[in-house]
Amino acid sequence: MKKMMIALVAMFVMTMSANAQSKYTGRMTFDQLSSYLELKVNQIEPVKTAMAQFTSSLEALYQIKDRTKGAEAWEKIEARHMKTMQRILSEKQYKKYNETFNLTAKNTAERMMENAQASR
Repeated sequence: MKKMMIALVAMFVMTMSANAQSKYTGRMTFDQLSSYLELKVNQIEPVKTAMAQFTSSLEALYQIKDRTKGAEAWEKIEARHMKTMQRILSEKQYKKYNETFNLTAKNTAERMMENAQASR
């Protein structure tokens, strides 16, 4: 389970890094998320800030070599991020975000498992 969490974190970091390298792609992704969540004007900047903090935390997490500490840190980062998003978003928006976040995590984990099996 912990290995899967570390693998998931690694995939998130790689995905976020790839998006950060392409401003256009990152912008499109945020615009799509913003549209999907139906963000109000006063929510856009706080959500951008929360997403940037989450990405920064994941990048720092990627540097941790100890898997046990990495898994613990991931749980704290995820909990903090979700708490922040819950404060910013309405109940309906948060439910949509939570579903999207969990689906992304599940899909990422499945892709990593498939890649690991294919490389054997």
